[in-house]
Amino acid sequence: MSYQILIDSCGDLSQGMRENPRIEMVPLRIQVGKKEYIDDEKINCREMLEDIASSPNMPLSSCPSPSQFVDALDKEADRIYVITGSSALSGSYNSACLAKKMWQEEKRGKNGQRICVIDSRNASAGEMLIARQIIQWENKGMPMENIKKRIQAYIKKMKTRFVLEDLTMLERSGRLTGLKAKLADTFHICPILCSTREGTISQTGQARGIKRALASMIRHIEEDGKENEISAMVISHCFQEKMALEVKRKLKKIFPGIPILLVETGGIASMYAGRGGIIVAYA
Repeated sequence: MSYQILIDSCGDLSQGMRENPRIEMVPLRIQVGKKEYIDDEKINCREMLEDIASSPNMPLSSCPSPSQFVDALDKEADRIYVITGSSALSGSYNSACLAKKMWQEEKRGKNGQRICVIDSRNASAGEMLIARQIIQWENKGMPMENIKKRIQAYIKKMKTRFVLEDLTMLERSGRLTGLKAKLADTFHICPILCSTREGTISQTGQARGIKRALASMIRHIEEDGKENEISAMVISHCFQEKMALEVKRKLKKIFPGIPILLVETGGIASMYAGRGGIIVAYA
């Protein structure tokens, strides 16, 4: 009995997960002016961010088509889990649901093959955290029906907090305009944000400078750990490895017994978080 995990590129993966034959990433596309980037393992995020900085236009992303999801399915797998970015922020979830319907209607593959489409209500490090948990449950031989129930409870428990140093996307999306944008840039204001249960993003605070913002984020995570037990964390960073390692070191002192994984952001997370962004997902 075999399984497969499909994850859209709203999520970030460690190198080990990228090399895992059971895991397949389905890429989104990013349009910067007339230039298109495919968000796969070959994407040059540094070049993409430079293009975004020099372009007067808002970059655009497009989710995978249903046929892309169908093509990525392992036709020999008994169980398939499809993890997508939050349905409140991306069309990937709806596209994956259509792919599941197409597959079932065409009756392709083995009889009894089961597909579970998961709205992560998250992205980046959060999607990797979900994939990691599914692997653990599968390795224990847990039935798929049990995993489906558990994963919904796991997603409700999950939190993702992040700090942005580059305000380009906030400004261009209209969330930070005019005088506020200029003041934020002048005084090096870094917003502190958090995922919501609905899969949207809310700002929980701000601080002057990245170090103060990260210290505030770490305090929030510590408080969350007092209310609910945390068993694992994933930290994604966008060209901010030194600071991300420092965040990991401080979190390890607070939560010495839990695994904390460090990964680089892919194209979509890099586009929205910007250079210097740090994202922490935990449950």
